[in-house]
Amino acid sequence: MDHHTHAQPADHDLPRVLDLDAEVFGAGLASALDLSGLISARVVVDLGAGTGTGSRLLRDRFPEATITAVDNDPRMLQRLRDEGFTAVAADLDEGFPELSSGRIDLVWASSSLHHVADPGQLLSDARKALATGGTLVVVELASLPSFLSEPRQALLEQRCHAAADAEGWNRHRDWTTTLEDAGFVVTKTQLRTTAPVTLAAWENARQWLRRFQHLETLAGVDRAALEDLVTAPAADLELEPQAHRTVWVCTASR
Repeated sequence: MDHHTHAQPADHDLPRVLDLDAEVFGAGLASALDLSGLISARVVVDLGAGTGTGSRLLRDRFPEATITAVDNDPRMLQRLRDEGFTAVAADLDEGFPELSSGRIDLVWASSSLHHVADPGQLLSDARKALATGGTLVVVELASLPSFLSEPRQALLEQRCHAAADAEGWNRHRDWTTTLEDAGFVVTKTQLRTTAPVTLAAWENARQWLRRFQHLETLAGVDRAALEDLVTAPAADLELEPQAHRTVWVCTASR
């Protein structure tokens, strides 16, 4: 799924938003996969694959593996199939999909677990589906990505983040206990990614600023300042793109 926020306003161009997040902060996902310690894998499942950010990363890392991308959005599924992935339509609220149970070497769940109604059951099912010695990697944004570095603009962005937090954006629990209850041994790590200032970073920053305009609790003066930033020339935005992620690397306890 790879949706980076929870309870956000609907995005009519969600695939583009997700692609920008991946292009700007993709190095952080690669670092998250590094934490798994896996050198090889034969069967890999991307739970909530979205536009395929994780699936492409997994294919690049494990070119000999069979990679199955799971999602419930027909647009995303068609795109995944167009890129050559085995795409499976499944509602994760109904549990782990029927795949190669007991043979999966790696399950990857990036920014998808917090969308699931019963994550405990899904994780328990995932553990049973893993091969002996298999690994589950869960990734969530620890906070919304930040972009602005000029002090006044950065303070405005922080107030937008506070309002977004209050409205439930990116709301998820610390999955450690849930993972342990599902039968996993868990290592939790915090990662920070500082991205270069590129054209994609400029566009990504504007996309997030436009999203913040939908915040209901944002103060009027901040809403006006946000409108000025959204419509300002790119040269008026001083950027230092950063993303903070939490990564849980999990192995089944036997």
